[in-house]
Amino acid sequence: MRVKISNIGGIAGPLDIEINKGVNVYTAPNAYGKTSLSRAMVSMLTSEIKPEDLLNVFSDSGYIEVRYNDKEYYRRIRRVKNKIAENAKLIMDDKRALLLSFFSPENKLLNQILGGQEQIEWFISTTAEIDKIKQIRTNVDERLKILKEEHEELKGKYKDAVTIQAEIRTIENEIEMLKKETESDRLINSTTQSISVTRQNKLAELNSKIEQKKKELLDLQTKHTKLELEIQQKESMIRPETKKIFEDQLNQINEELQRKSSLKNETEIGIRVLERVLDEIKDAEKSHLDTCYVCGSHVDPEIWRTRVDVISSELRMRRNSFESVKMEIDEMLKKRDELSKKLSEFENIKNEVARLKTKKQELLNRMESVKEQIGELERQKREMEDRFNKNAEMIRVTGGENVITKRINELINKKSQLEYELSNLGIPASTLNKIKEKEKEIEELEAKSQELQQEYIRRLTVAKEEFTRIANSLMKELDFDLEAEITPDFTLTVKRNGTLMDLRKLSSSERTSLALVLVITAIKSYFKTPFFIVDESFMTFDQRRFQKLVNYLGDLTEYIIITRSDENVGLTREEREEEKQVSVSQ
Repeated sequence: MRVKISNIGGIAGPLDIEINKGVNVYTAPNAYGKTSLSRAMVSMLTSEIKPEDLLNVFSDSGYIEVRYNDKEYYRRIRRVKNKIAENAKLIMDDKRALLLSFFSPENKLLNQILGGQEQIEWFISTTAEIDKIKQIRTNVDERLKILKEEHEELKGKYKDAVTIQAEIRTIENEIEMLKKETESDRLINSTTQSISVTRQNKLAELNSKIEQKKKELLDLQTKHTKLELEIQQKESMIRPETKKIFEDQLNQINEELQRKSSLKNETEIGIRVLERVLDEIKDAEKSHLDTCYVCGSHVDPEIWRTRVDVISSELRMRRNSFESVKMEIDEMLKKRDELSKKLSEFENIKNEVARLKTKKQELLNRMESVKEQIGELERQKREMEDRFNKNAEMIRVTGGENVITKRINELINKKSQLEYELSNLGIPASTLNKIKEKEKEIEELEAKSQELQQEYIRRLTVAKEEFTRIANSLMKELDFDLEAEITPDFTLTVKRNGTLMDLRKLSSSERTSLALVLVITAIKSYFKTPFFIVDESFMTFDQRRFQKLVNYLGDLTEYIIITRSDENVGLTREEREEEKQVSVSQ
């Protein structure tokens, strides 16, 4: 993998390096650009690192170019009239890369573990993309709710259609019967009685139908009112000015986060340097050295205690400042997450309002259709009453044949009306097919929802079980007498010889190892990264443990880059113990 960098961060001049597969160690003095190199490479994996955070403040153009697997990837940045423009082709774009590809003092997890914080649910949720699965399942469940409503509506239409079909068959049977009775003279004597009964039956049928339609209209009006209130309520929640306020607050937080992160990183580096110096002075005091390990001049051994006190005091002040800044960053991150969630909910509500408005229009259309049907039925009722009142005596005199003919015509008209209603509802067989299609889709979505729930549980379980396995293996490999696990409430617990330990009581090497295990667990379980960078985070490990980490990280991914502070500048490939053994045998 070949990497070319110019005018990025602290790298002012062109840098051209070739990185071999396996573990590579890049050594250079402090302030030489090691962190700038690391951030530049990680920026090829995520757009979360913005171009304005990469370009050297004194330069108008810069670039990062990576040749990986015989393909070219790049970020080319220009400053034009105080604005940043970028042309980019990333290897991948996943915001998890900041947590899982970049193990450095900037890593949020490492800072938390070093600070003694034990709750890691946020880390598992982020790296396993639990929130994404929950959102997908929410969308599936919302779609499922809509489908079930549509399914119930189709079932209602199917029931009404079957009822109308039965009425049509009844009318056809009556028409057939009346046609046969016209051939018989026996109908003449029962004409008056038949007319009376027919009139009563017809009016009763019409009244019943009108009442049913009025009840249906009332139900639709009630649903419409509720829907209108729901739309008004949701629209009041998505005013543009409210969204603008959220977006402005988010932008302000991001700007402040950038400033605080820079301050935190500077303080972190200062603490690490002071810790290292303090350890060396303590060793000098313990050995009663009379020669300065820095300049070689003669010193009074008693002076080491004074230096220990001075540096310890400075270290406490730096740590207090670091904790204060870190707490401010955590609060801002929490507030940023809350604002991002509100903006996401804002869009969801907006989509829901659009869906409700569509449903409202459908209700209005149905209400208009029902009103027309009621009007038509009432018109038929009035005409029937007038016709029967005016022609009752004439019917009795005219005879049975005319009465039967009129009855047949009425039945034919009623049949036509029912067939019109049936056409609006749809043929039962066709509606039944739609119902079956909806049921199949509902079944598939329910299976999908269940599958997402199982995947949600699986990811949480994998994180805990895989962490315990890797943690205890690596701790043993590094000769740390520790046992670690993740509790059901996602708290990181550590025991030494069976005794529960406070994270703050562990050495920085032990805490760094625990954070490293969590990152390795996430990479192996959820995230494939082309390279893994450790920037200035293994400074507290001695050479023996450092070599063990080299051996352990060798199989994690294709390229491992570890930066270390050293007066000599160089990029070397570290051989693992297995490779050394092969080399010796050859």
